[in-house]
Amino acid sequence: MKHFYTVLACLMLLGTSAATAQRAIEMKKAPSATLNAPGVNPATNITASGFTANWQPVDGAEAYCVFVYIKDVMEQDGEFTLADEDFDGIDFGSLIEPAGGDESGVNLSQMGYALSYGWEAYLYPTFAPSLVAGMLYTPYLYLVNNDGKYKVHITTYASRNDEIRVTSHGIGDAVNVAYNVELDNSQATGVSTKTIELSNGSRDLFMSMINNTAQLGVADYFDRVKVTQDLKEGDEVYTNIDADEAVMAQNDWGDDVTSKRFTLNSAYLNGHTEVYYDVYAARYEGYTLVVSPYSNRVLVDLRNRTSEVIDDATAITSIKADARQAADDNWYDLTGRRVLNPGSGIYIHHGKKVVR
Repeated sequence: MKHFYTVLACLMLLGTSAATAQRAIEMKKAPSATLNAPGVNPATNITASGFTANWQPVDGAEAYCVFVYIKDVMEQDGEFTLADEDFDGIDFGSLIEPAGGDESGVNLSQMGYALSYGWEAYLYPTFAPSLVAGMLYTPYLYLVNNDGKYKVHITTYASRNDEIRVTSHGIGDAVNVAYNVELDNSQATGVSTKTIELSNGSRDLFMSMINNTAQLGVADYFDRVKVTQDLKEGDEVYTNIDADEAVMAQNDWGDDVTSKRFTLNSAYLNGHTEVYYDVYAARYEGYTLVVSPYSNRVLVDLRNRTSEVIDDATAITSIKADARQAADDNWYDLTGRRVLNPGSGIYIHHGKKVVR
């Protein structure tokens, strides 16, 4: 669960009173020794724009969290941009008369204010063109590469010496970083960019950030947030493009819920025709949210309407070749060995797994 508001919604769905749910802000996410990773099944009802994710019930689960990704593979060493959001979907309000301020939380992506998936703002956010003020939340970010080291580039429209506080939830305890806004010349208010380097990357890291010294009537906006990581050739990056973090484990009639339909936003696909999904189980014990390990990933080919489970521990999903320009028509087994006359079984051909 990303943050208090998502957990609050889940608790309310589980029947927790509003007063008790308000204390969910103190909740901690912890691995469970008793919740097994869900088994997953191939997707069904696949179309060019959606599919049904399927999994198997987990004893003791109260909810499931299902995530959908696209995958990129680095073709050479270099810097990769995992997120870059400038909130260009906000085309209303003004610095003199900002809009908003009447809702405790806004899903920026769902409203079209953010043009990429997973951005949210809380604490009664306000808006001006391409600017958002409040407590800003990033999407989940896949930051396991480069030993978890990454950079966050934050552009603000704020006052000199305003304190920007960033909290990163990755491996281990939350990491808090605070810095003061620096402006050129004698500006009292203006645009500035700060780069923060962190090393707590995980497969589902997210960050919150806020102007900690914001004052009524004074500019305290976020203008752009960019997250980058130095990667090596062959590194894989999974970008979250959809999710449901509160699929209740049973319906109103007590039946197990083991599927979820996704209709994908084509803008988030970024030209990809293959997506992946995985699942974890969750329940809460007091004010601790306990979660299972992630399931294996499931590959969904939207173009060919096919799907298969990827065993993260053993499966080879691509072949790295030194001469990528060569047309490799060879067949390989799952250990990467070339097979001259493949019989029945599972093989790699043209970088894809094929069942014969």
